[in-house]
Amino acid sequence: MKMFNTKNIRALIQSLIMLALIVIVIVYGYYTSGALDFKILSISDMNPYGGWSALRERIVDSSYDFEGISMSIALTIALLTMAIIGGRFFCGWLCPIGAVQDFTAWAGRKLRVKQQKGLRIKGADLLVLKYPLLLLFLVSSILGYEAVISELSPWRTFLGTLSLKVTFMDMKLGFTILLIIFLASVFISRFFCRYLCPLGAAQALFSSFSLSSIKHHKGCSKCNKCLDKCPMGLSFSEEDNTISPECIRCLKCVDDCKVSPNNRVHMGFLKRNMQSKYYISLMLVLFLLIWNVASKLWGGHASRDDILLGNLRDGAYLGESRGFASKITTEVKIYDGKITEIKIIDHKESKGWYEEVFMIIPREIINKQRLNVDVISGATKSSKGLINSIENAIKKAADN
Repeated sequence: MKMFNTKNIRALIQSLIMLALIVIVIVYGYYTSGALDFKILSISDMNPYGGWSALRERIVDSSYDFEGISMSIALTIALLTMAIIGGRFFCGWLCPIGAVQDFTAWAGRKLRVKQQKGLRIKGADLLVLKYPLLLLFLVSSILGYEAVISELSPWRTFLGTLSLKVTFMDMKLGFTILLIIFLASVFISRFFCRYLCPLGAAQALFSSFSLSSIKHHKGCSKCNKCLDKCPMGLSFSEEDNTISPECIRCLKCVDDCKVSPNNRVHMGFLKRNMQSKYYISLMLVLFLLIWNVASKLWGGHASRDDILLGNLRDGAYLGESRGFASKITTEVKIYDGKITEIKIIDHKESKGWYEEVFMIIPREIINKQRLNVDVISGATKSSKGLINSIENAIKKAADN
């Protein structure tokens, strides 16, 4: 009896991550509604595009100051570092959307749905489709359409679904795309990972330089029978000794050789063989270490420059400023020369990201009676847009 069953370990890890994610999102929902005074993580801490967002701001805004590594930025760094060292391990083991696709594919097999090998033209799998989407995502983001992109994000919609507080009308485009992805995965395994995921495309590019790969043993016949059930539809070519960077490292092929168990494919790391259990352990430690430690060692506190409030005239004043998606309109009430109430009158910020911003920042400004408050990590544009809107309202109350 095998002491280490890769298939069972992978299913266990995917299940635990899904359970943890559900708990985190539900607790965060109660936190932002005021029912709890603590959170495990913010939704923004689990944004895998945080590193790109910071880089984009540096590109488009010459006044941008890097304010330290947030957990969101650390997550991006972790994923790309893992890709260079161990390939697309995140896709195969840690990504919740990938796990749901594995489940829908399994359900399809149980229901005897005939599964297709993939989207093919003249026998070639169209795995390249996601690379133009990655380029479109990057260019559109630089041009200022990041709010439009976020409406289409399956990841954002998935987190909203888990929170149990988001309706179809809140994210109808995202819900539609997510539903299509999961339905398509019944017929083509890992449909989203293969053809649509820009994050998967970025990891595959970095995996091209990976220090590890799945390789033929010297005595391997290259029959490709171990890849009959490959979720990515991959196979070894006669010319190549290693598998494609598209591989999500599920390790099914390493375990499924039925021809010559002593000459099967194996995980290679820096020209040496590496047992699956050590590879999995290395990737998990690397992921948790970078994501959790980097933000603590090199994190910072992004804050808004303070202004002198001076003498403020009593009354209610409106302010406007652009946030992440559009204008944020606020009403600031002044009584006895002090800020007593801040209301958000109108906004179109992304659901799931703005709630903590709108809860924390007005409270901090009222408590401190100043605008120099920390912005919410991972939601910098919404934070600064809200503070600027409040500042514009306060300026109208200032006694010059």
